[in-house]
Amino acid sequence: MKDVKSGKELVFETAVYSREAVELAAYVFSGRCGAKVLPGKEATRVQLDGAADLENLAGELANEALNQQCRIDLAKKNSRIAGIIVTKALLSACGEKIQAKNKGK
Repeated sequence: MKDVKSGKELVFETAVYSREAVELAAYVFSGRCGAKVLPGKEATRVQLDGAADLENLAGELANEALNQQCRIDLAKKNSRIAGIIVTKALLSACGEKIQAKNKGK
């Protein structure tokens, strides 16, 4: 975190944090302070301004960015199995019988 003349600036390395996660975290904080996202090649920067306690808000924004990145990573990892579960649930609701690969032929 750096002090800039208008407030604080956080730097998130793109190897760890996706641009989407940083933008979502900044959006969550948009009502509490000014949060400007500046994407870059190796890092995404977020400039905070306007609030009285930017030091605490910067820490909370970093935590929110981590939460968003974990959510994105888990969604990617579990999307296939979640799709299978939803498909089976919808087929069951429609009255279709789900047969195992080796049974019921």
